Amino acid sequence: MKQRTITGVFILAIFLPLLLVDDLFPIFQGMMIVLTGIAANEMLRMYDTQKKMSITMRGITIFCSILLYLAALVEWIPRSIPAQGLALFNIHLEMLPTIILITIILFTCTVFSESYDGTDVGKSITTILYTGIGFAAITILKYLGMRYIVFLFLITTLTDVFAYLTGMLFGKHKMAPKISPKKTWEGAIGGTIVATILGSVFALLYGVMFGNFFGPAKETLLTGICNTENLTMIGISIILVLITFFTSIIGQIGDLVASRLKRTYDIKDFGNIFPGHGGVLDRLDSALLASLFLLSVFKILNYLLPLVETTLLGI
Repeated sequence: MKQRTITGVFILAIFLPLLLVDDLFPIFQGMMIVLTGIAANEMLRMYDTQKKMSITMRGITIFCSILLYLAALVEWIPRSIPAQGLALFNIHLEMLPTIILITIILFTCTVFSESYDGTDVGKSITTILYTGIGFAAITILKYLGMRYIVFLFLITTLTDVFAYLTGMLFGKHKMAPKISPKKTWEGAIGGTIVATILGSVFALLYGVMFGNFFGPAKETLLTGICNTENLTMIGISIILVLITFFTSIIGQIGDLVASRLKRTYDIKDFGNIFPGHGGVLDRLDSALLASLFLLSVFKILNYLLPLVETTLLGI
């Protein structure tokens, strides 16, 4: 417990400044590239419990994970903003050509590597998608603004903490006993309720609480993502509550996905880079899936809200 606490304090001391200070985005991005590589290696080590992958193919898979990470960033982050870190690498990647290139590389390797077969291709693709796109989503949320990355980790942390506490106090019905025996439906519901309430308050009153420091008091989580000028506060509130509610649920699913993988390959943790906490994937399993969900929702809202407003004005 002492080791876990010390590691937790160390993680906060390193990560909090990178999360909260916009000028440190290039450093944050560099750290995320490193974490992507470490996470990819953690997944490959997990697969080693059944069949070891050669050092060469392990290196190629990790390289492709980082390549997809960078391509996903370019897909979202405008090249016209050189101060945001991507210009440091002077890269011009596109998502679809990168996916095609990675696919060609992996299947070509089955011809020139005797030990690398079709099953290994599936393992590589899973690793590349899970780590490359997942860590890119977290980085993009940070790029979009401090409020979005804080919202992500606020929801996943509140859900995790209060699911544990509620489960300890009231848990009776096992949610997924074969995957994670300690998780209960009562805990999951309790964690989601608390996270939805507190997360929605943050999302709606972000500008009121932090306006003097980070922006105008009228801002909400949706400000800057889509045009909400024609929406009432009730409409904005409903959207934010729904986003928060489903982000909490998706985060818990992400946790269970990681647990399922570990149980399938009979490992306790993905790694031990954080003593007492496990590996990179052990710490970010909920955030990976939740960040992908948030980005998808923001993209859909950015497209749908103007469409809905245009339709209503035309009636």
